[in-house]
Amino acid sequence: MNRVIRVPKALRDVFGGTQTPAEIVFVLVAAVGFGAAICVTGADVLATVPVWRAVLAVLLIVDVAAGCVANFTFGTDTHYAARPAGRWVFILIHWHLVAVGALLGLALVPLLLVTGYVLLAASAVNLLHGRRLQVTAGGFLVAAGILGIVLWMPLYSPPFIVVTAALFVMKVVFAFAVTHHSEVGHAAAETLAGASRGR
Repeated sequence: MNRVIRVPKALRDVFGGTQTPAEIVFVLVAAVGFGAAICVTGADVLATVPVWRAVLAVLLIVDVAAGCVANFTFGTDTHYAARPAGRWVFILIHWHLVAVGALLGLALVPLLLVTGYVLLAASAVNLLHGRRLQVTAGGFLVAAGILGIVLWMPLYSPPFIVVTAALFVMKVVFAFAVTHHSEVGHAAAETLAGASRGR
């Protein structure tokens, strides 16, 4: 399980350049297990919309669940640490909660507020890339976000959306925006230095 697998180019924006079998298993278990648990809890809401809408909503929820683990892996962390522009794009395209809410006909204001918080918090953490404070700041902003979600969102959103929102904060603000592996910083620096010399 310690051998390294090269990831096909089409999947590198998700898994990075390499992964170990163990990491892939963890990601798949999160996608299937966490995603299924959330969707079963929200089955009554999913059943009220056309099948195509329910399927799209489920896929987005599964993506959030999988990303909570995938973004911690060495391969994904390395991939985006060496690609600062790609990291910004990844952060800014995360409107999953709003899309799920629109597909399922849920109240959008709470989902917009959580998404706005996530985008701002992840951007702040990303700006601290390479600094010692980054992990602590990321941890603080995740804790604050989850606290707000747990205390406030149940007043406006069903439980399965509250859980998805909490995982969404974890996925984007901490799992993704924070650089977790010490080797990554050196690899990114060397990559950027090499690119500068090649100009």
